[in-house]
Amino acid sequence: MTAEGGPSSLPLAGVRVLELTRFAAGPWAASLLADLGADVVKIEGPEGDGSRYFDDVFGYGMSSYFVGLNRSKRSVVLDLKTDAGRSALLRMVARSDVLLENFKPGWMGEQGLGPHVLSEANPQLIHCTLTPFGVAGPMTGLAAMDIIAQAAGGVMHLTGPTDGDPVKVGAPIADFTASFLIVIAVLTGLYRRQTTSQGATLSTSLLGGQIALLPNVLAGFHVTGHPAGAYGSGHPQLVPYQAFHTADGLVVVGCLTEEHWRRLCRILSRPELIDDPRFVRNIDRVENRDELVPLIEEAMRRGTREGWVAELNAAGVPAGPVNSLEDVIANPQVTANGYVRSLGGLGPDAAEVTIVGNPICIEGCELRDPEAAPALGSHTAEVLAEFGFDADEIDALI
Repeated sequence: MTAEGGPSSLPLAGVRVLELTRFAAGPWAASLLADLGADVVKIEGPEGDGSRYFDDVFGYGMSSYFVGLNRSKRSVVLDLKTDAGRSALLRMVARSDVLLENFKPGWMGEQGLGPHVLSEANPQLIHCTLTPFGVAGPMTGLAAMDIIAQAAGGVMHLTGPTDGDPVKVGAPIADFTASFLIVIAVLTGLYRRQTTSQGATLSTSLLGGQIALLPNVLAGFHVTGHPAGAYGSGHPQLVPYQAFHTADGLVVVGCLTEEHWRRLCRILSRPELIDDPRFVRNIDRVENRDELVPLIEEAMRRGTREGWVAELNAAGVPAGPVNSLEDVIANPQVTANGYVRSLGGLGPDAAEVTIVGNPICIEGCELRDPEAAPALGSHTAEVLAEFGFDADEIDALI
């Protein structure tokens, strides 16, 4: 199958993705596939993806949220609640490689678009569905979004101050973990199809992605009962491994080894802590963290953020500043690797927007330069014509 658009040198050139997802996890996964060269056709209902209307930074229907998550796609409007819309989708499925959807479990089947129907239309289709809680169990039919998944999956319980209520992670980690899982699932399905010539029905969930983030803590939890809650910026199994105040900002220090610990003590001019029986081994430091952490912070408050980061890194002790978003965007390491990019010409004022770059680097292979997120339905006629719809059929659908 051959998709339109995108240089043939891109890794997923020739792969066509139909994206029927909304809001965050599915759209971001589709954008990552587009970065790799897939031709992503975003199919929206007449009202459009709901995230289009979260704000009006770039004009009505082009919120900053939508712009950030939907680059390098083409937008087609189809009403899947109508016979004509469903029929059109199946015609498109027959000439596509991947279909992503995150409708409520069972909704596609109710519309006559269940997995068996899609498979009949295209036996080689990779059909990936995202659900809140998985495809089995008592919570299957419930709705959820990022904050609910963080709470249900235990991540929120482990996040926040030690003496306060749990808080969600600042970034929508449930959504975007699911995005990465979707990409893995799709690439696995495409690879398997290379040898079997068979399509696949795949699924992942917000809840599953959150629990997948806990391998280091769940393994010992039933034995030790720890961690029983949040540790602020700290770590339940490592000390020191957290943020410390300096004279002018916060610095994170991560001592993974005993050598890191010994070097830190010398740099802080506290060599006596190395042989202190309360702190000799990491297990001792974990047990006595409430005594040790104030001693480290007292020493670090005597220096500056920049000074400590330079000195610790020079000595091979992992450390870094706690950066604001302004710091991140201005960081030469970030720009050198293309981790942030700029797009222009958005909205009525042709504003420039900073977007997240794709962090994957493939030696000898370029990824697609990002293109601005599409206006609702802006490619409907163009895409339908590519799929073989004639002018009258297109007019009837628009």
